[in-house]
Amino acid sequence: MEDGTRRLFHFTYGLSLASLSIEEECDGILFIAVNQLNLGGPAIVQDPSQSFTVAGMNLRAGKKAMEMSDFKTASSYMNHGISFLREHHWGEHYDLSLELFELAAKCALSNGDHKRVSLLFEQVLGVAHSFEDKLEITYTYVRSLLTSSCLGEALTKGLYVLNELGIVLSGDLDALLVETKSMLAEHSDEQLLSLPVMTDRTKLMAMKFLSRTQTCLLHTNPKSQPKATLHMVQYSLRHGMSGLSSVGFVLYGSFLACLGDIPAGYRYVKIAIKLAEKLNAIGSIGEVLAVGSQVMGYVEPLQSVNEVIVRSLECGLAVGSISNAMLSCLMNTVCAFWSGKHLSLVKSNVDDTLRLMSSHSTLVWILQTLPLYRTVLAMIGNVDDVPIILGSRSDIETEKERKMSETNLHLLKVVHFNKLYVGFIFRRYNEVKQLAVAYDAIASLPFNTILISHCMHVFYGGLIYFWIARKTMDVSWFDRGEKAIEKMRSYADCSSWNFQNKLLLLQAEQCFYLEDIESAKRFYDAAILSAKEHKFVHEEALACELAGHFMLESGEGRAALPYFLLAQKKYHEWGAYAKEKSLEKYIKEQFGSETTTETNIGLSIPAEPDLRKRRAS
Repeated sequence: MEDGTRRLFHFTYGLSLASLSIEEECDGILFIAVNQLNLGGPAIVQDPSQSFTVAGMNLRAGKKAMEMSDFKTASSYMNHGISFLREHHWGEHYDLSLELFELAAKCALSNGDHKRVSLLFEQVLGVAHSFEDKLEITYTYVRSLLTSSCLGEALTKGLYVLNELGIVLSGDLDALLVETKSMLAEHSDEQLLSLPVMTDRTKLMAMKFLSRTQTCLLHTNPKSQPKATLHMVQYSLRHGMSGLSSVGFVLYGSFLACLGDIPAGYRYVKIAIKLAEKLNAIGSIGEVLAVGSQVMGYVEPLQSVNEVIVRSLECGLAVGSISNAMLSCLMNTVCAFWSGKHLSLVKSNVDDTLRLMSSHSTLVWILQTLPLYRTVLAMIGNVDDVPIILGSRSDIETEKERKMSETNLHLLKVVHFNKLYVGFIFRRYNEVKQLAVAYDAIASLPFNTILISHCMHVFYGGLIYFWIARKTMDVSWFDRGEKAIEKMRSYADCSSWNFQNKLLLLQAEQCFYLEDIESAKRFYDAAILSAKEHKFVHEEALACELAGHFMLESGEGRAALPYFLLAQKKYHEWGAYAKEKSLEKYIKEQFGSETTTETNIGLSIPAEPDLRKRRAS
């Protein structure tokens, strides 16, 4: 059978099935019909009206595929639909053409094809009848820029659109916060959930641009990020609730928690989740759960928060929101690591995450994931099986990464903290002190969205400050450590499960500096017991090790050994084999032939330290 005859057969068969699919309202027949029509191809069409009919059939099939979360198939249908459009289609079938291009761009973004998104965007930009008709595909283009880490361009484009819509992110942040709180005070939780629904298409688009603009600001200008969040809340109160209102409320809750009011932040997270569920906001619930999980981590047991993050990942993938899904992947990794999950499982999870991120070209989230991944590898040690990301092994920091961290403040903080953490765990004092000075300057930069990792920055920062204070006898480092204790105490007031052991260990290090030996002993013991009770094996290991160093430096070498041996055992249980070996070497250097396997320790409960003994300097 000749090619032309074969194509005509496919096309004719597809047309007959198309009529049947409409009569039967059967999706299965629809897909078969459209596949047959596409095998025929545009060149076989003689009647121009049939071209637009087939384009419409592809659009319909593409939408069905999107509903089934099959964005590769949906993309194929949308692109085939575009191929059937005739010359002058923008004049003759404008609405059909616009929708095909908009959804083709959305599918391309879901599949990580950023060049295709840009191409479709440029075509629509030149033919759209109005500014409003450009909004949907411009929004997709901004998301593409954001995902591929073109943050400056994405922010510029987003701010331009918002300005055209009459929304200017200027003015005093404190005044905007007071105004927002005043507006919210007029409504109970139930009233907020019962406000009218936003229906105006342009206002809905404004909410979309506000949501992505705040994401850009998080990475490039964190100080201004809450302005976009507060505008989302106020816009919702004035014009009605939408799925993105739930995003606004969860971001507002995160902002309040970051300011120190964790209970209020947690309240708005719960409101956001209820609102998203009430409105069946399938496009927003994933992001709401992802952001909300970070506040939940300050109230609910950290181990249980993983379940929320997994749900957010599933929701993001289901609607093709790849950026939000990759954010959930990153948060899942962070939560798994800091909750003490076995490091081999964490590594396996991150391997899969990096490959998934790479397949979707989500550069902005790859860069955020790599620093923690290298921390995991450092703890495990001697790992050759690592994915190739950005053209090189993922265990090696590239020059491209270093350059991108210079303009991404959030990434800069993540990179520095992970290097600081590894240096501290492996007791490399000179390296840690140098990094601590640099990190201290970065940590002082404003970050207005709370993350689970932030409390770890406080915890390990405090431990490092007390360590440097003991080494240098510089009281300014001790003062930093005391501030970490006060911050951790506020966290512990919200969740003793997550933070009691951390507060106790910080207090032990505080007493170590103050030479309050008996109080320090009790605090170390209590920190070990609390970490064990709350299932933080990695922090149980750390508390045992630091107690060992305390005993050793206090002249109680025989009492130190069981602590070191228990620490070694717990590092092994965590899967931190490189750290286990490092500690084993240290134990042999310090104790030689005295080393045994005895790890029984008599633990006691502490009282508050006597701060009157604070050393003057």
